[in-house]
Amino acid sequence: MVGIRRLGSRGNRPAHGGHTARQVRRGTWWRAAWLMCIAAGTGVGLQARADAFPDHQIELIVPFSPGGSTDAMARLAAPRLGQILGVSVVVANKPGAGGAIGTSYMLAQPDGYRIVTAGNSNLGPLLVPGSNQARYTLDDIATLGMSTTNTLAIVSSPDRFKDFAAFERELKDKPAGSMRLASWGPRSPSHFYIELLAQQIGQKVLHVPFEGGSNAMLAAMGGHVDAAVVTVATALPNVRGGKLKILAVTSDQRAADVPDVPSIRELGYPKAVYVSFDGFATAAKVPADRLERLRSAMQKVLTDPAYQAEIRKLGADPKFLNGKDYDAFVRKNLETLSTIAASAGIAQ
Repeated sequence: MVGIRRLGSRGNRPAHGGHTARQVRRGTWWRAAWLMCIAAGTGVGLQARADAFPDHQIELIVPFSPGGSTDAMARLAAPRLGQILGVSVVVANKPGAGGAIGTSYMLAQPDGYRIVTAGNSNLGPLLVPGSNQARYTLDDIATLGMSTTNTLAIVSSPDRFKDFAAFERELKDKPAGSMRLASWGPRSPSHFYIELLAQQIGQKVLHVPFEGGSNAMLAAMGGHVDAAVVTVATALPNVRGGKLKILAVTSDQRAADVPDVPSIRELGYPKAVYVSFDGFATAAKVPADRLERLRSAMQKVLTDPAYQAEIRKLGADPKFLNGKDYDAFVRKNLETLSTIAASAGIAQ
């Protein structure tokens, strides 16, 4: 007689101490839920790491030689920017080709860890139609903010010219193209201004380009050229030291730092009024979240009263525009420079 197994006997249980189907399904559900939690936690961790920008050193590129007004501006901004971002910001000078070399270096790493000083040199004359120096356009650039406006100055050694009138008279009396005027680079704002001034006076000059405003200034101080066009900020320390003379400033009115120096307008050349500017930028390919982080941090730096006070000490005028407004400003300026280039016949 075959025995009848009672419900709940060993015969109804899975062999070898296994689990019922319900237990298996329940275990599978909990295991899946546990794995999903791990995956979710890992995803959060990965996202947190992805958003932790910046997490290492940032390079602030100055595409000119040390010692000029742009270099000084960068060195004022770098530690303040680093404090806000929580990483070190190191200034690196990479001069050459009127600012194109340093700007191209920045663009080669579009991850937000390279930024560049960006003003009316590397984002100006180099991009005027006809230039063969820059391998980038404004569309490759994401501006972070305007920092300063810079009045230009026509400078010479103290014993070269008594005043602007003496400079003007000699320029007109000498053979065309014999007066030597130094700029801080070919197709730089100072080069454009030299050509504009010569056009307004009605006499050609010999343009002598240097790498950076400090070198152009030193050439004028040493008598290697007759005069130079640099920013007031670059010239000011040596003017105060009696080693350099400013013959005129290129602004509409006299500059506050050198109130005894006449403006180019009052000297009779209103069409020769021009003011340069400077700021900061990075690559347009930088991820949007990183770009906004940089723009926000830079705005805090550039609007800080302490920073602006230091800029004034340099002889520049602090003027802030946010990244988007600065982009519009730069594009408008490029149109103006293109007009100057066409009328003055500036070659490549």
